[in-house]
Amino acid sequence: MILRSHLLSMIIYSLLVSLVLALIRRNTRKEQLRYFISLFLIMVVGALIFGWFMFLFAH
Repeated sequence: MILRSHLLSMIIYSLLVSLVLALIRRNTRKEQLRYFISLFLIMVVGALIFGWFMFLFAH
């Protein structure tokens, strides 16, 4: 699967990594869900901020 959007690729990657880490690191479903959501949001927001800084310094 080749995606043209780097943002969509990054979101799919973050989704899969967050899912796997939540399943192997937490015991109950509630803990897994909270960990999944927080890790997913941290990864996506962090990547967007990092990309924004790269854009600022590229010009």
